[in-house]
Amino acid sequence: MIPFLVEANHFLYSHPDNVIIKNPPNGDMQLIEYCRGEYIYRNYYIGYRKVNGIILVLKNKKPIWIMTYEGGVSNIDTSDGHVNSINKFVRQNLARSTIIQAIRGPSEFHTDKMSYRNRFFGSINKFNGIETVTGEGKVIIYTLMYSGSNVII
Repeated sequence: MIPFLVEANHFLYSHPDNVIIKNPPNGDMQLIEYCRGEYIYRNYYIGYRKVNGIILVLKNKKPIWIMTYEGGVSNIDTSDGHVNSINKFVRQNLARSTIIQAIRGPSEFHTDKMSYRNRFFGSINKFNGIETVTGEGKVIIYTLMYSGSNVII
């Protein structure tokens, strides 16, 4: 499952402008999906400046892993352009996922304008964490909390 999760993150977040976002029939959330073989990755989410979502990994059409998340930009009045650049920056880190750092990517990522930091607790079987992005002056401009575990049916 971990190699598939890394593959899905690379595919979905390396070129996010090419990802097809679906609107499920009920219209309340958006869906990003990636499938290969017996695995399906589904990311259901709602929001833009503030976002809530759930990621499911299914094997043979049965849920085996789940992650929920909530967060977004610190200042709700942040311009659309700046929100886009922050979200793009976070997606760059997700695209850098590895077998060891499969869920949200490496714990740190920096450019000359922003810094990403992820604090992950637990294992892929049961975890929680928080990611932050700081801008100029090391001011936190984005925070996202997440948690998840294997699905036991």
